[in-house]
Amino acid sequence: MTAQPPLPVAMVSGAVPLGMAGELVRDPEGGGTVFLHGQASFSWDAGDEAGRRWAAVRLAAMKAAGVGEIATVFDVTPSTVWLWKQLLADGGIIALVPEKKRPKKASRLSNTVIARIVELRSTGLSQQAVGNLVGVSEFSVRRALKIAAEQAATDMAAGEPESLESAPVPAAQPELPLVPVPRSAERATAGLLECAVPVFTSAAHVRHAGLFLAFPALETTGLLACAKAVYGSLPKGFYGLETILIDAVLRALAGEARAEGATRFDPIELGRVLGLDRAPEVKTIRRRISQLTQAGKAEELIATLAAHHLAGTGPNGEDLAAVLYVDGHVRAYQGRKKIGKLYSTRLKFPVPATEETWVTDSHGAPVFVVMAEPGASLAAELRAPPT
Repeated sequence: MTAQPPLPVAMVSGAVPLGMAGELVRDPEGGGTVFLHGQASFSWDAGDEAGRRWAAVRLAAMKAAGVGEIATVFDVTPSTVWLWKQLLADGGIIALVPEKKRPKKASRLSNTVIARIVELRSTGLSQQAVGNLVGVSEFSVRRALKIAAEQAATDMAAGEPESLESAPVPAAQPELPLVPVPRSAERATAGLLECAVPVFTSAAHVRHAGLFLAFPALETTGLLACAKAVYGSLPKGFYGLETILIDAVLRALAGEARAEGATRFDPIELGRVLGLDRAPEVKTIRRRISQLTQAGKAEELIATLAAHHLAGTGPNGEDLAAVLYVDGHVRAYQGRKKIGKLYSTRLKFPVPATEETWVTDSHGAPVFVVMAEPGASLAAELRAPPT
């Protein structure tokens, strides 16, 4: 059997070698052509950045050369080639089209902000502390101080006695901080405090401010007052009983009821709503919930809440506790404990589940809810003694 020998690799003088069987010929105007075994396989014109990127990704997929060598020939880094490959896989060749550069955002370092930074820095605060108070990064503080120094030198050279602070500034509202003031002293002595007291201050931007609307409803439920009456307080620490409960309620309203959901919030932004410099994170939430669990007062809390909900009479003077409505709901269990299984109509097979028994008053308002393993029937669950 005879075989035709492969065509020579070098077809054009000045070509850049690419692997064992390829070469890149660059167009003086900015385009390029890739030859494999002497045959033109990929080509792009000047300005066709998507075509150039697609050629690099296809060469890597064909293993015509190593990713490092391809990156070198195309004047990029290996990580850039991998990024192009991911963009092509996710969005097709249209994703390889470079985005147009957007105009830069306006700088926060206005004359007022620079003057404020100079004033705070003169009091002896560190650059990081000044940045936290003003709401900019430490790098921006250094840049502001440099601008102020250059402006002062320019004024002195021009014979102007005043510095940047006396420069005319248009009348405007005072600059409000973007981040809360760190409460480092209270955190350092947290073991001596029952809890940190919430402090609410003016702010330029509060991302989760809508959660403040839930506070009147939370007060109506009586959760905080009943929990205080049952548990008293948690062991001494920065985050007290009320803070942990409010944080849990607000996260649930925002769609993250589990403790792990705290990782999806910026603790500084959520801390604004709690009146603290930072909201509790997963480790702290779990520890505090474990302390509540060890107290073993869940049934007492449910009974206290039920009494609070049924206190008084309805709008027409009727006794809301005269008639109660009871209903059972099955919820798929996602925990680690071994519990009974129940057939799921959604998943079409038995899964671990819990049964929630809901009790409401004669108006349908919630009184209390009890969670347990699935029982034989709702009637059996009602007859079951408390555990």
